[in-house]
Amino acid sequence: MLSRGITTMTNLNRREAGSAVIRSAKLLMIGLAAMIMAGCGSERDADDGQLFNAIVLPTDTVLSLACENVGIADEQCVLDDPENPFSSTVILEFDVNNPGAENKFQIADSIPVGPTGAKARFYFWATALARRQSGENQYYTALALHELFTVNSIGDDEDLLIKEHALKAYRSVLDNFFGGVLVFKCFECRPDLDRDSPDIPTFAVPLNERVADHLYRQESTATGAYPFGLRRLPPGTTTIEVLDLFVDWGYTYQPCTDLPACTNGVVGVGEF
Repeated sequence: MLSRGITTMTNLNRREAGSAVIRSAKLLMIGLAAMIMAGCGSERDADDGQLFNAIVLPTDTVLSLACENVGIADEQCVLDDPENPFSSTVILEFDVNNPGAENKFQIADSIPVGPTGAKARFYFWATALARRQSGENQYYTALALHELFTVNSIGDDEDLLIKEHALKAYRSVLDNFFGGVLVFKCFECRPDLDRDSPDIPTFAVPLNERVADHLYRQESTATGAYPFGLRRLPPGTTTIEVLDLFVDWGYTYQPCTDLPACTNGVVGVGEF
């Protein structure tokens, strides 16, 4: 088990996802601007000294897990996955000594929202996690798996493999990065404002509370592209069963009461 620590970020949570099921084998090519990008065919912009690369992204939503624990904690197998479009991409994390060099969220924001970008989103965050074990990277990997489970499940027909893997990734946030912190925008708090408005309220919330809320309230994962939230992951149909799942994992959860912001929930380590 990795040690528990505090992870902070300066970028706001701007993730959005889609709700349709897409299983085509189409590919999408995007250009990513980064301070350092590995690979062939790079062209340097004389104006700013940056390297630009084109990366071909998958747009299907069928994910083959490279190994049993891909995208979980310190597992490295995603870096050797031939389907990973980011395996040779240099992902720069925030560095207090060189804050301008970060490119992680710049690349992440280049991935299309919705199901056409869901598989690429998983590979990106799992790659970032393999290279730097942090609660932030684990959380977004879990969220990408949650999205893939949603777009590949219709009615009673669920993608059970990805469902279990998404739960494993969320649990890894609790087990390995319990004290991690996420800063996010609460669009639901000011629905009268444009999503790009600087007046949208922002909150710093422990990642353990974010994970608990995502599992407890489906609507907590709602975005513009997912107005009703991502599909329910825990077994059963009641919130009591979610609390039971937390007990099985070794935790307790007192749900938040300050909706829609949900900043006062409490996740505890169980002593049973």
